[in-house]
Amino acid sequence: MNRARASLLLLLSVLTSSCGAAAPSGAPGVAEAVGARTIPESAVTAPVPPTDPMLALDQAARAGAIAETLHGVAVMDPYRSLEDDTPATQAWIEAQTQRTESALSALARPERHARLAALLAVGTITHVSAAGRRVFYQKREAGEEQPSLYVVEDRGAHDAALPAPVARKLLDPTHLPGQDAVAKATLDWYYPSPRGTLVALGISVNGDERSTLYVLDVATGALRAERIARTKWSNVAWLNDERGFYYTRYPALGEPDFDATHEDTYFPRVFFHTLGADSAADPRIFSGTEGTDFPTPSVSDDDRWLVVNNFRGWSKSDVHLLDRRAPAPAAGAAPVLRTILAGRDALTSGRIHRGKLYLFTNLDAPKYKLVVAEHLERADDPTTWRVVLPEGASAIESYELVADRLVVQSIDDVRARVRVYGLDGREEPEVALPTRGSVDGLGADTTSARVAYVFSSYFVPPTLFTYDVRRHTTTTLDHVTSDFDPSAYELTQEHVPSADGTPINVYLVHRRGLVRDGHNPVLLTGYGGFNVSLYPGFTRNALYFLERGGVYAVANLRGGAEFGEDWHRAGNLLQKKHVFEDFEAVIRWLSTSQVSNPARIAITGGSNGGLLMGAMLTRCPDAFRAAATYVGLYDMVRYDRFPPAELWVTEYGSAADPEQLRYLLSYSPYHNVRAGTAYPSVLVETADHDSRVFWGHSTKFAAALQEATSSANPIYFYREREVGHGAGTGLSDLVRRYERMYAFIEHELGIE
Repeated sequence: MNRARASLLLLLSVLTSSCGAAAPSGAPGVAEAVGARTIPESAVTAPVPPTDPMLALDQAARAGAIAETLHGVAVMDPYRSLEDDTPATQAWIEAQTQRTESALSALARPERHARLAALLAVGTITHVSAAGRRVFYQKREAGEEQPSLYVVEDRGAHDAALPAPVARKLLDPTHLPGQDAVAKATLDWYYPSPRGTLVALGISVNGDERSTLYVLDVATGALRAERIARTKWSNVAWLNDERGFYYTRYPALGEPDFDATHEDTYFPRVFFHTLGADSAADPRIFSGTEGTDFPTPSVSDDDRWLVVNNFRGWSKSDVHLLDRRAPAPAAGAAPVLRTILAGRDALTSGRIHRGKLYLFTNLDAPKYKLVVAEHLERADDPTTWRVVLPEGASAIESYELVADRLVVQSIDDVRARVRVYGLDGREEPEVALPTRGSVDGLGADTTSARVAYVFSSYFVPPTLFTYDVRRHTTTTLDHVTSDFDPSAYELTQEHVPSADGTPINVYLVHRRGLVRDGHNPVLLTGYGGFNVSLYPGFTRNALYFLERGGVYAVANLRGGAEFGEDWHRAGNLLQKKHVFEDFEAVIRWLSTSQVSNPARIAITGGSNGGLLMGAMLTRCPDAFRAAATYVGLYDMVRYDRFPPAELWVTEYGSAADPEQLRYLLSYSPYHNVRAGTAYPSVLVETADHDSRVFWGHSTKFAAALQEATSSANPIYFYREREVGHGAGTGLSDLVRRYERMYAFIEHELGIE
């Protein structure tokens, strides 16, 4: 995948954030008694006599209740104390977690554990990259806790007479060379050097994603001396001579904008490291003007030019250019970069190939286009750009330059397509994919004629392929196997009208010949935000639900990238409610279509998808039986006070803006819990090492639901230990998590 687009996808993976027990930063408003201008009393919970120990804990937490006046609106926060990492809050968390563990353990079945363990152990192949004839990727073999880094020599189909290439495990993150084993260490990211002789990579522990950068020698498997801290979510661009690389890291002690209370949170900057040098002396190359800027470097193939693509949230970016042959700046000063594009309400990322600047952009092209500035001295004048690949009917996800051709990944009718074009835009034979499914990025070297990619679908486990753009041949390099028999199941596609008539794509995965008798158990999921597309990919835990007779459903909501930037913007900021309308429409359609009925429908989602679950619980609690929600956002008034959540203000808005405050209040799950409502059964999960979403969202929301509900349905809370937001979660922790979820869901849906 080209580095600029890979950086954007990495940014998209930084979806929701926080730093655990950090104190909130400032925002407008003062604590005061509730006045006349307030949200309805029905929108907050009212004290009731405690009937179990959990309610007693909830009511004790009300001692820290706050009412804030924000822009003239009084906003109640009855469980403010559950944001604070105090002994009382920890006692609440432990009691709630133990209660949930006890209740769900009573529903445990050995058969469930065995089958989930087997299905979740099915191997993974992800994050492919290419350098020369070497293809790098992350792979977890069946039963291993964490993915390792692998490399394989791609000889291509025309070398069939030679022995098949054998993949080699380069690095197991839990057993770094020369270091003690660390069970919960994970490989966060990696970047091979242009010739594939070295790899810069990031390792973190317990899922917190706070990486340390290492450099691996591919030939020997040894780690070089480099150890660079504060490289969470780092982007790396190697020089082609492999003597050094540009990389991003967060401020260190003594540097501008270092914040000891919120480390590795804001102001990532571009530095340059020469191999073997002291990283403490690495020169700073680029700094964004805002703490939420996310710069990504890219080096030209002749090492002369550095492009810095500076992303400003999920809808805007700027492009800057540095001539590396220009006179060096004064000692201690950063070089001055030339701005190619800035201040436009669009996403644009650039890279230089053979002296030309290629710009991948949705500027005046919501489904993206590729243009080229052939004369760098005039590259900042858009009228000089030539369109290489115009906007089409399908949204372009990424592209690679391969042997004077463009290999383009697009999303067409919510499935992956990979097409090949000449540099003049002429279309060549399309890459044939096995079935409707997903492609996990493109990995290519401009000096090679082959592009690598990983394909999977609901019924096809991940397979690593390369495609030769000259010979139009496909070679299989690696794959994983599963004992799941797909022959008894099928994928169907539906289009459900939302409240405003917008058709919402829904995938249903189920046994062949599904009878629509209104009694099928359904598990529905969605996301709807941050430009994230939900492809039909291999979903291990869903296979268990299928084998139990269930229907697994995925809704492609506004806010994602399935249909381009217009689709994304139709579900963010002051259009966010479209996402909730879309998902509610799908839930209700599951009943009106006779696929199921409310008593047999469960919903699940995490992170931004956890916000979606909270919105459904407060919008349409009558439409489904159970919700399993994890690491979600629920207090949308205070979310951006918990770093690094300011990163998401361009997606959600902020209570600092009067109009946005009122809009956020209108859907914020925590603020729309209403006393006396018969809520369905709920499992709220969070994690103690989550460096993205603050666990205080979950404590407050669970407490509010427990006190408010008028039903006998359980409201469970659970906090995982030594686990983060999701990245780096080990196999054992995944098995435990899905055992909890399916014990809960099967019991609530009456699956025997």
